[in-house]
Amino acid sequence: MKSVTLFFLLIISSSCFAGDDPGTLIRNLNKKFKLINDYTAQVYMQFDIPGVKMKSMNGKVFYKQPDKFRIKAKGIFFLPKQNPMQQVSSMLLDTMSYTSVISGYETIQGKNCAIVNIIPLKNTSELILGKFWIDLQNPLVYRSQITTRNSGTLDTESFYSDRSAYALPEKVIIHVEVNKIKVPKMMAADLNKKSKPKSDPNIKEKGTIILSFSNYKINTKLDDEVFIKED
Repeated sequence: MKSVTLFFLLIISSSCFAGDDPGTLIRNLNKKFKLINDYTAQVYMQFDIPGVKMKSMNGKVFYKQPDKFRIKAKGIFFLPKQNPMQQVSSMLLDTMSYTSVISGYETIQGKNCAIVNIIPLKNTSELILGKFWIDLQNPLVYRSQITTRNSGTLDTESFYSDRSAYALPEKVIIHVEVNKIKVPKMMAADLNKKSKPKSDPNIKEKGTIILSFSNYKINTKLDDEVFIKED
């Protein structure tokens, strides 16, 4: 009986050790990020922003290591000031700037995920706290919650398919505070006019942006000129 008990204790201890190592999870995830020098993809954008009617639209996304990111589309669209497609990888890759700890576990999209908190080592950092729900079996970020000093908190959920080996999502759902998104000047007044007054001024209106990606092209040696915005 004692040997059986000891056997189960060894299994539990080894499982906890494997799951309680945020550094290993992040290193394995970063290996996927490092496979990408650049990429392009088609993106379909859908918006649900309180107070503003905005049509869905197609566009094209461009990315280049370490932090160049751009979406080109014909029309007006909203983006959070914190860009999750750019920020998650660049933030996690900079392992010397933060310490990490697992604060719990949660099932996301049927995946057993560790909730990995990263805390900046310098008080002067723009980042206050980053939380990442990372799959224990196949390290991918299925959810993130990034809180910064100037841009509030940004929540995202990511879905993966055939590009998961590169940690590139098929779809990203972004939950944003309306006052923290980049609103074009020509629509800012319209947004303020249409927003309904809130009974509690502390309640923050939430919006949703859905980005669906297709036709990824990876490591095509993108030219830096792609990221220069036209006048």
